[in-house]
Amino acid sequence: MKKAYSFILVSVLLIAVVAAGCIGGGGETSSPTPTTVTTTKVETQTKIQTETKVQEKVFIRFAGWSAGETEMKNYQRIIGEFEQKYPNIGVKYEVIPQMFHENILASFGAGVAPDVFYVDSSWAPIFIDKGALYPISDLADKSFIDQFYPFLLKPFMKDGKLYGLPKDWSMLALFYNKKLFEQAGLTRPPQTWEELEEYAKIIADKTGKPGLAIYLGGFNRYVPVAVSDGAPKPWFEKPEDASWFDNPVVKETLTWYINLYKKGKIEREQQGKIPYVVQPSDVGAGWLGDAFGQQQVAMVISGNWMIPFLADQFPDFKYGEDWDIAPVPAGKKGRVTMAYTVILGINAKTEHPQEAWKFVEFVLGPYGQKELVVKAGHTLPSIKGFENDPDMWPQHKKTLSFKYDQMIVFLWGPKSGVLEGKFSDAMASAMRGEITVDEAIEVMKQIVQEELSS
Repeated sequence: MKKAYSFILVSVLLIAVVAAGCIGGGGETSSPTPTTVTTTKVETQTKIQTETKVQEKVFIRFAGWSAGETEMKNYQRIIGEFEQKYPNIGVKYEVIPQMFHENILASFGAGVAPDVFYVDSSWAPIFIDKGALYPISDLADKSFIDQFYPFLLKPFMKDGKLYGLPKDWSMLALFYNKKLFEQAGLTRPPQTWEELEEYAKIIADKTGKPGLAIYLGGFNRYVPVAVSDGAPKPWFEKPEDASWFDNPVVKETLTWYINLYKKGKIEREQQGKIPYVVQPSDVGAGWLGDAFGQQQVAMVISGNWMIPFLADQFPDFKYGEDWDIAPVPAGKKGRVTMAYTVILGINAKTEHPQEAWKFVEFVLGPYGQKELVVKAGHTLPSIKGFENDPDMWPQHKKTLSFKYDQMIVFLWGPKSGVLEGKFSDAMASAMRGEITVDEAIEVMKQIVQEELSS
């Protein structure tokens, strides 16, 4: 505090002199007036007060599933970099391992939904219709959005609004064990679906290891088989669309796909033989990546997300030496694969939309994708310009070089996510021999009619 003191000394001297006989006249001289002195002290006090405002740290919750320990570690690293750049924003990373979308939707009902969360393309219409997603086009500049591949944005658009930006993308490819192929006398990967099954049998018979691992169910993994043999791409928007399952090509290919496991596992074991087709749990694995990395099976059909998992968890199982990648086998009418993409959706009811957007922008922008996707070999970048980046892993470059007649984005109508789960349950039941293929087809038709009649 400062103090200023001002002293004003006022002295007033009044002298009146009256003299007679001044110039031009004479007069009488009077006595002098008394002198008066007045002193006034004025004190002025000035206060200077400084206030320091400390910005409160904001925490946002980010939820995703995991393609394995590698993906979790990569996200924890990129979150750490984001928090260093934005020290006033904290990110809590939550992994939901099962029934992810159902759990996220339930969290909205309970009022505890995370601020940022994955949304798969197959579930996007449901989340958009329920008003769960903040329109990203209200937060992002057009120049930022224009960096992304347009075909990856389509599943997340409605009525001129864009509700999310894809974090990356993947396509299905065939992973095969070169050493097991060599032991079985096979010199190249299978070129057709029939050859895939034939190779699986040869490998089981000659090496004692199952030739192929698949998931029980997995409708989306079956779709390339049907479409490559001439079936139309599935699309279910109204009850009558259940007729897709009446297509002769669909019936034929679905029967073949279900019988892969029935014949390759159940019947082979009944015959006392090594199964040539298994699911991951049959060989003590949690998912296809584990089964392949442990070298318990010779072939799997999976996405780019498996590549960093193998490099991290099985470093002695080397790409190019021990295993390789090939295109998905072809059908009678061409070669078809699936494309998968997931957005980082922002909760429409978040209390921190700007902070959530900063996080999404950081992860999905050029820097985030360079570090998390390209350098880490996570999957394939969803923004343009990285195709020939020197840091892109050769495994990913190879998948991008494959030629397909069709690449189907994982979406077949407004309730794709719900239908996918129920279709897969029916298929799995048929694969285990609990119901026939014809019964499974009727169940799937009924599912379409019931889900889309309301």
